[in-house]
Amino acid sequence: MTTSSNHDAFAGFPGIGKATAIPNLFFATVLPRMDAPGDLLAFLWVARLTQELKAEPRCVSADAIWAHEPARRSFERLAGGRPGLDAGLQRCLELRALLALEVRGPGGPEALYFVNTPAARRSIARALAGELELRPGAAVAPLRAREERPGIFRLYEEHIGTITPLVAEKLVEAEAAYPPDWIEDAFREAAERNIRNWRYIQRMLETWALEGRPDETTGRDALEDAKRRFLGGPFGNIARYR
Repeated sequence: MTTSSNHDAFAGFPGIGKATAIPNLFFATVLPRMDAPGDLLAFLWVARLTQELKAEPRCVSADAIWAHEPARRSFERLAGGRPGLDAGLQRCLELRALLALEVRGPGGPEALYFVNTPAARRSIARALAGELELRPGAAVAPLRAREERPGIFRLYEEHIGTITPLVAEKLVEAEAAYPPDWIEDAFREAAERNIRNWRYIQRMLETWALEGRPDETTGRDALEDAKRRFLGGPFGNIARYR
């Protein structure tokens, strides 16, 4: 058994020092759903490294995480090395604790990861609308979790048309507020009625979140979850004071 010498022993945290902010909601809703040490490490290192950045967009690549020596050592000791990092990032995307964009430049595709915060969602919307350049001359696209349903941006382009900067921000907000199957169904229902208008689809989702879906057969869990997310989102104050 190896023991640390007194010289190597951790002396404790200082009373005042730099800190990484982790929302309390992470411990209640995300951490219990993680499957492996790499999932937790991936989230913590994305949070740590992006908060060091002084300006938007606050994002980091897997290669940048791996190049950071303390991060690399933690994955090597606890999560099986680089495969643990890659799997952890993917799981965090599935849990929507992280969001990601794929940047396609001369050096090939690269994924950039964001902690799922309002500021990150605004940066992603601006990048997708062409207002924010993440890499010089590089195109960007949303990076989805494996086997994910069609994304809201693809649904909008297929059913309505070109995405403007203002619409892009609203789409990112809606994707964070409603279950993926609701978004798909709302686009499908609007298309069946030959209504190609985002405001109509947005209103449909708001109504479902507040009143329930007419054809809902799976109980109220999805409804209550969507209602909580909706009331805590950008339209919550309007809904509460109707």
